[in-house]
Amino acid sequence: MKCSFASKGDQKNPLVTEDMSRRQFLRAGVGLAAVAAEFIGGCATTEPHKAKYQGYPPLPYNKIQPPKEGCLVGFFKESEADAKLKDSKFIPQGSLEIEAARKAKNIDEYVETLKKEHFFDKKKRDQIDNEITYVEKGLNAKPFTFVILDSMLYFEFPGIESTAVAKRGMVPFVYGHPGPFDLSTPIPGFGPKEIARGQQDGYIKKFAQGAAEFGKRYGGFFFTTFPEMNGKWFSWGMNSDVISAWRHIWQIFEDQGTNQYATWVWEVYPHSVLPSSMVDNPESYYPGDRYVDWIGFTGISVAGGRYSGGSLDNLIERMYKQVLKDHPLKPIMLSSFARTNQKDQSRWLINAYSSIKTSFQAIKAVIYFDNTWRLTGDHTLNQESLQTLQNIFRDQYWIMAK
Repeated sequence: MKCSFASKGDQKNPLVTEDMSRRQFLRAGVGLAAVAAEFIGGCATTEPHKAKYQGYPPLPYNKIQPPKEGCLVGFFKESEADAKLKDSKFIPQGSLEIEAARKAKNIDEYVETLKKEHFFDKKKRDQIDNEITYVEKGLNAKPFTFVILDSMLYFEFPGIESTAVAKRGMVPFVYGHPGPFDLSTPIPGFGPKEIARGQQDGYIKKFAQGAAEFGKRYGGFFFTTFPEMNGKWFSWGMNSDVISAWRHIWQIFEDQGTNQYATWVWEVYPHSVLPSSMVDNPESYYPGDRYVDWIGFTGISVAGGRYSGGSLDNLIERMYKQVLKDHPLKPIMLSSFARTNQKDQSRWLINAYSSIKTSFQAIKAVIYFDNTWRLTGDHTLNQESLQTLQNIFRDQYWIMAK
């Protein structure tokens, strides 16, 4: 497939190249819903920032393209087993991983300990199918993309889970972590510094090969690593080696042919929300345009929170404007957003999706995180909110899977 990239001044950039066939366009990951959205009347709205972002150049190969009109809808749903584990008073979340990390002398020993405990077999097809079914029934629709969150670069690409998502007509969004979210210290020998130096290429190469095999069968998928690297809450956070580590992982993917399918999402936390002691300006960790396909950021609203208790507008507006200014040719994604499960959750969602459609139209994908998290609390969706989302998604602006 020939892909020509237009200059920054060219505002006539099409969603796909002129020589791309309809079949190639669909395989690129946009899907029938995006094709329909281009032709269904009523999808377009008044776009005050139109001149600033409609010039997205097409992404090469089989990567996920941003729709010209409307917004892709995504979801992450926490499994019941994971939720129960978090609620348990007797089994701390990630206790096996924590204990293994404390005892292991290196990454090989750590991985071997987890394999012996069958840790990597926990989340398989039945579990991901149950999560997808829950979302489909709750929304009365299929989201365009579905997040697979707990994937580790030191094991293998989550092919079973990704295949289950793809066979249901959705695009997987794979998080390739250098370690669990709940560990405050890096896995022994698998931090950004070691990755950047090429000390763990064998693990990452194996992951990339599995991802390439999936891509050959099912097409493009979203991918990210080192999420929210500009915050201090993860083991890889505020680490100066993240940029070189990101580039190194990208190059391994490139060498294995994985980047024909992996759509790289640089996911950061809005630095205007929290104090500078907790979060840096994300631009300090930007790996470069070559290594990024989409730009994503977070918007988690915690009712009563000192810094993050307000509307979605208050959480993301400054970040949104910064991305439009600094990266005008990169499609924007609200890669994880949510509101805590309070009485006003439904109303908050109405306002949030309305703002995305009317005030933040450069956002071309939104992903709700229906889960609990130790730092942000319970933002699972209640029944009223699920009904509210059913009503919201009747608007064809919101692009679902078919």
